[in-house]
Amino acid sequence: MTRAYLRTARLWAGLALATVVMGAAGEARADFRHQRMGARPKAMGSAFVSLADDANAVYWNPAGLTRSDRLSLMMTRAWLYGVSDLRNDYLAAELPTLGAYHLGVSWVRVGIQDLYSEDTINLAVAREMPFLEGLSVGLTGKMFLLSAPGYERYNDPNYNGGDHGFSADVGVLYDSGEAWTLGAAVYNLHQTKLQLLDNTSDPDPVFTEWAAGGSWLFRETLLVTADVRNRDGQTTNVIVHGGAEIWFFNALVLRTGLDRGLVTMGAGLQDKHWEADFSVETDRKLGNVYMLSFTVRN
Repeated sequence: MTRAYLRTARLWAGLALATVVMGAAGEARADFRHQRMGARPKAMGSAFVSLADDANAVYWNPAGLTRSDRLSLMMTRAWLYGVSDLRNDYLAAELPTLGAYHLGVSWVRVGIQDLYSEDTINLAVAREMPFLEGLSVGLTGKMFLLSAPGYERYNDPNYNGGDHGFSADVGVLYDSGEAWTLGAAVYNLHQTKLQLLDNTSDPDPVFTEWAAGGSWLFRETLLVTADVRNRDGQTTNVIVHGGAEIWFFNALVLRTGLDRGLVTMGAGLQDKHWEADFSVETDRKLGNVYMLSFTVRN
């Protein structure tokens, strides 16, 4: 899939677009690395594994679903690197509880309009552990959908019409009930492989990754969070993410962070039944990523 996709991308949008969508400078991969979403987590440097307490928990740490009993729906749109044809959309919802179980669902799409897309559909369940107050465990079932309708324009006989795969995430979160939380997650327990062409000899893996971190709330207004996570499926290749948010009157929040060496920042407004969040990630080489999330809740 890799070599053929690069060749097609040059014809349609140039090598730069393929590089942006796949997130790798020298090798394009269908590894779904852009699909951990939400303007709030991104503004805080993607350090969210121990902080997950809203619909974003479905993706970042399913155990965090136990930290909220409210029904909510979150809609996110991202504008990537100033390229209008690049799309990144996200829907996530906290669902009604089922007994002791908290449920969530989400869908993410990233790709080039009418040419290439990566979709991930997630269904998450979480539960508080009865033997230790504050400890929660969560599991997310995942379905990956890979498609390149642009291949059909060139009648490529090797195009298989798309591919799909399955995997799962598992997460744990400990809420002290005071000022601090701890969290950890393993993403893509099953390292599924995807391909678009039947003659591909080396399908692209969706890498297994892990993350662990903590957060601290200072005087009910300043929240600081940090985590470490591995990259590219390499267990020992780790990077630190960090971020902070400060609230004013429980209505306005300012955020900043550091994500893989890139500065992130954002802001948010909330009322009882809604919340609007904005983030920007700066990149001197590729351009900025802007993200807007809007949440409604009961």
